Amino acid sequence: MDLPLLSALFAAFALSLYVVLDGFDLGVGALLLVQSDEKLRDRMVDSITPTWDGNETWLIMAGVALLAAFPIAYGILLPAFYLPLIAMLLALGLRGVSFEFRYQAESGRRAWDVAFGFGSIIAALMQGFIVGGLVQGVAVDGERFSGRVLDVFQPFSLLVAVSVLAGYMVLGGGWLHLKATRNLQGFADRCLRRTTPVFVALAVATCAAASYVQPGVSDAWTSHPVVLGLICLLFLSTAVALLQAIGGPSALRPFLLGLVLFALGVAGLGVTIFPDIVPFRLTLWQAASASLSHVFLLIGAAVVTPIVLAYSAFAYRVFRGKTPEQGWES
Repeated sequence: MDLPLLSALFAAFALSLYVVLDGFDLGVGALLLVQSDEKLRDRMVDSITPTWDGNETWLIMAGVALLAAFPIAYGILLPAFYLPLIAMLLALGLRGVSFEFRYQAESGRRAWDVAFGFGSIIAALMQGFIVGGLVQGVAVDGERFSGRVLDVFQPFSLLVAVSVLAGYMVLGGGWLHLKATRNLQGFADRCLRRTTPVFVALAVATCAAASYVQPGVSDAWTSHPVVLGLICLLFLSTAVALLQAIGGPSALRPFLLGLVLFALGVAGLGVTIFPDIVPFRLTLWQAASASLSHVFLLIGAAVVTPIVLAYSAFAYRVFRGKTPEQGWES
């Protein structure tokens, strides 16, 4: 049994769920900044209130999996991304504080909404910088990070960061389209019509730039032309279908199509960097820990993952349907 591969699949699974589940509430937070109506902002926050705080669980699980199963990779990647990781965690903390205070404040709620929005944007951008830094390549000397902490802040990483933010805003618009009623539904439709073409254009630009800045990406296209070409075709087709679904009879379809867009992006990234855990530097097996560590990790994952999935499924089921016009506060 290939234990490092199983551990890597679990880490990828947890990270993908985090991107999907936390992506839409980060997107909703970013969209708060372009909504001037306080009552509509209340409904936007209400739409994510029941579920938003459990999504970071998957990020923690991915980090634990990386530390336990691939300590060499953890030791390389953590110092390489110290700054964006710290900024992301502080931004997530700011979101949590502003989320609670906005409901308690009798005045100045707009200020807390701005804080929540900026926290969401900063968290999304930092995640994009990390992805961009991974694709561009981390400086490695043996089994140590040999670069500078500022290496991650490069033009290519900035392009990826903006792309991730735009993608999260598409997910956020899709979520609002699913949960909203009346005026907020129109706002969600307008957001989707504007952000979807921007996200697709940025994604295409990112793919082109990645082949230029990282030879390993070009090699991946040479090695897997059919698979990566199919992913790109499906991505563009899904984007067209998403634009056509806006304003249609189905409230769920735009959100699902947005999720498919992100899933295709994650799949393309996975195909490009596999079998590396430090992209284009170290493979899964070169960075793997002892077999016993993988056994403990996988046993823990087998126990904990169904519990977290069941909780998430229960929460989404209980709070399914449209967000009440009067909000959860009343």
